[in-house]
Amino acid sequence: MNPFAQLIDVLVGLYIMVVLLRFFLQYFRADFYNPLSQFVVKATDPLVKPLRKIIPGLGGIDLSTLILAYLIILAKFYLLLAISGQLSSSIVFVVFLAVVELMGSILGLFMYMIFIRVILSWVAPGGHNPMLAVIGQISEPVVSVFRRILPPMSGFDFAPMLALIMIYFLQNSLNYYIKPLIYQLT
Repeated sequence: MNPFAQLIDVLVGLYIMVVLLRFFLQYFRADFYNPLSQFVVKATDPLVKPLRKIIPGLGGIDLSTLILAYLIILAKFYLLLAISGQLSSSIVFVVFLAVVELMGSILGLFMYMIFIRVILSWVAPGGHNPMLAVIGQISEPVVSVFRRILPPMSGFDFAPMLALIMIYFLQNSLNYYIKPLIYQLT
């Protein structure tokens, strides 16, 4: 991949993470007045607000933000295909690959948040950090599922580690099983 394509991939990938962060901030009803939440809202409002007029929410789920993340991934793929001179790829292939990429981005977002949460809990245990508060509000529903499987033992909480292992397994499964299947079907 050429350096320009890699730069586009990284920058668009970071923005997709911000858009997905907005989706999960709303979904888990995280603190809206937190500085991190305010940054996410301001960074995504120019694209979310117009789309929200067209696509309504559904049962408390902000579909416009999730669809925006998908559309950005789709645009990224077409831009990267245009740069590499392979724009003649099947539309069905790109549509399905974008769905898998969206799932991978969601898993990646949770992996980063849980990892940051663990590291910050070691560096500043018990201290109040606004970023850690929001990350905790978003990642806690995922970690709590694994905490039911593996409760804290002797003051050690291994649930985040178990969550990271499971997310890593799911990401690798997407890359190992689903992506090759899409390549075969198209």
